[in-house]
Amino acid sequence: MTEPTRNEPEAEICVVFGALRSGTTLFRLMLEGHPRIAAPGESDFLVDHLRPDGRGGAHYDLDGLAADRIFRAAGIALPTTTGARRAFAEMTTALRAGHEGPLVLILHRHLGRLLELLPNRAPVLHLVRDPRDVARSAIGIGLAGNSYYGVRSWIDTERDWDATAPSLGGRPVKELHYERLLERPEATLREAAALFGVDYDARFLSYPERSTYDLPDTALTAQWRNKLSAREVGLIESRVGPLLEARGYAPSGAPRVAPGLATRSLLWLDHTRGKWRWRFRRFGVTDPLIAAIGRRPGMGWIARGANARIERRITETLK
Repeated sequence: MTEPTRNEPEAEICVVFGALRSGTTLFRLMLEGHPRIAAPGESDFLVDHLRPDGRGGAHYDLDGLAADRIFRAAGIALPTTTGARRAFAEMTTALRAGHEGPLVLILHRHLGRLLELLPNRAPVLHLVRDPRDVARSAIGIGLAGNSYYGVRSWIDTERDWDATAPSLGGRPVKELHYERLLERPEATLREAAALFGVDYDARFLSYPERSTYDLPDTALTAQWRNKLSAREVGLIESRVGPLLEARGYAPSGAPRVAPGLATRSLLWLDHTRGKWRWRFRRFGVTDPLIAAIGRRPGMGWIARGANARIERRITETLK
């Protein structure tokens, strides 16, 4: 894998791949400030609705795409075809609208699916954050009910990266740590700009003017040390295993806790209870219950109103 030290020719499409709660939103807001970069937001809908076509290719499930909240938030039209390459080209062209420079796609999963649709020169930036902070952060937005389950999406993303890395070939690739982005934002953003083939621009750090995010603050790193118990840290480190050090993070020294069947069952119950508690607090009791019923086969019609109200509430409170 190569790390450019100078600007390469500008790529049409670039990829930022990282786990949920790893700083992808903050990084996207930074990129959005560059006048040449199109950074429209999360792009998982570009891969979530790809389906095998039975002939070695793929097609898009347009119904699933139309129902995807992130796709609708992107404000682009449904593709005119289900064919993967043509539909992908239509959507990425629309996402780039108004920008002459590279389009940066933010992805949390299914990197291999995306690479099949991209030219070999498309740069890939791997954004990594300490999984112990990711686990803690996931609880705060309702992705998990406890830290043991909060780290699961980080593990899934990083395993996806390891499985896909051998197929990256000669693409320009860089690993960027969230903690370094906060500690040395200008130097780190210069390296990212070089990867994407554009010049550094001071407007990378103008995002507080157009969002609720503050300027980089190193106090936001290693929060797990004060906000997680030794048992929680031990459970996380046991579940993450060798990936912790493979991604450049030192073990805490806390005893690792490998839960047995009974403990895993209790952790799952606590996780489920915590997620429901978060949903009730955020959306009330009725709409989440109706939405859950609507996920059963043939029952989607009953949840349309509830889902619309939940989606509206999410949109209103997004940072």
